[in-house]
Amino acid sequence: DAIVSNVAGLVLAVLVADCVPILIADRGTGAAGAVHAGWRGTCARVGPAAVEAMHLRFGTEPSDLVAAIGPSIGPADYKVGESLIESFQKAGHAAGDLARWFIRRDSRLRLDLWAANRDQLIDAGLRPERIYTCGLSTLAHTDVFDSFRSEGERAGRMAAVIVVPAPGGAVRSHSG
Repeated sequence: DAIVSNVAGLVLAVLVADCVPILIADRGTGAAGAVHAGWRGTCARVGPAAVEAMHLRFGTEPSDLVAAIGPSIGPADYKVGESLIESFQKAGHAAGDLARWFIRRDSRLRLDLWAANRDQLIDAGLRPERIYTCGLSTLAHTDVFDSFRSEGERAGRMAAVIVVPAPGGAVRSHSG
């Protein structure tokens, strides 16, 4: 899921509990996006889809964007099944990407959603030095964050929020 806008002052938000929140902004054009990227969204390239929508609708150049990847389930914690690799293969992800994103540790397969979304944003044209990853795992820090994997249906949700900037203005965001 993703939402993009160029209406200055509008608040965009996504709700997550282990999934990856991504906030994107272009100070120049005054466009912003909020992205919810679980494994399905990451597999479907939801981050790059938001970047493309911002380019087509608002004239945003991907290299001008700034992105923040918020707290979500971390690569050390996100144990997944073999079928997920097949889903990513069927979606056309390259073998080299899969080798970086899917990690075998302690005979278990784990998925690095941070790396996958970062790589996809770079492939979509964002400059690596303008992508900021929080690096805090929701499952490893359940005293601070909500985690669906830990709490199941009773888990709360966290909001990642960005205020659409005025063209040439400052970007304000918050995740928590």
